[in-house]
Amino acid sequence: MKIAKEYQKEVFCLEGDWSRNLTKQTSIEAALLFLKQNRNINFIHRHCGTRENLAYYLKQWQLKRYQRYSILYLAFHGKPQQILIDKKPVTLDELAEMLGDSCKNRIIHFGSCQTLNTDIRHIKRFLRKTNALCVCGFGKEIKFVESSVFDILLIDLFQEFLDVSRVAANLEESYGSLVKKLEFRLVHL
Repeated sequence: MKIAKEYQKEVFCLEGDWSRNLTKQTSIEAALLFLKQNRNINFIHRHCGTRENLAYYLKQWQLKRYQRYSILYLAFHGKPQQILIDKKPVTLDELAEMLGDSCKNRIIHFGSCQTLNTDIRHIKRFLRKTNALCVCGFGKEIKFVESSVFDILLIDLFQEFLDVSRVAANLEESYGSLVKKLEFRLVHL
């Protein structure tokens, strides 16, 4: 089923470290603040520097008190079929194990390079294992600012439609060249 339960979809963002240089302050949090200030989209933002942090916060996200945070936004470095935490891979299968089948009516967005550069069968297996409404992300190396602006547009569109296939169609219609350039994919069962 590809229909969201509610129009208002708040964001639960887990973000990795973009650089080993701690003086660099790169973060997706500014984009989330923009959405909060301009669209009243609430968010939770946490940094994850280890696999244990990731597993802990994914368990927190599954608690009933956070069910209205229906968009899981994973902002990490990535490679095909994985995100990287401290340069160590966490595969889609490992993420599916951490999440279990607890993602009903929830959206999982990979704000990471190349994570969805994989066969559609792997993405659909992830969807079946997690029971997620849809999964989306990028298939190639992306620039931080460009992809952050795209993520703002994406999260904003998720507020407009219950049917996630309409989000994909609207993105293609309004921002088709950027969708193509970033190799953005939105997959649902």
